[in-house]
Amino acid sequence: MSREALRDFLRAVEHHQGLRRDVAQCRDDDQLLALARCHGFNVIQQDLCDDARESAITRWFKTSRIQRSFQSNPAQSNPSQSTHPQPTPSQSPKT
Repeated sequence: MSREALRDFLRAVEHHQGLRRDVAQCRDDDQLLALARCHGFNVIQQDLCDDARESAITRWFKTSRIQRSFQSNPAQSNPSQSTHPQPTPSQSPKT
């Protein structure tokens, strides 16, 4: 639930200039968390840590070479567009 509160707080910061100004003056996580709580957002230190870790993983994955192996090839995902021709009735083996 508090991770949702962090997302809501960040959304509020994006949309309210006064809140952005207050956040910019925070010198550490404790001040940031106190500001969030002051505005009714139940954000905890673990939310900040989780967000930082998630951001680092996302950045790494975007630049990683293995990312390409997870992208699907449209020709492979749609069997009707396969590069292997289907036999026609005249080409079918006789049984």
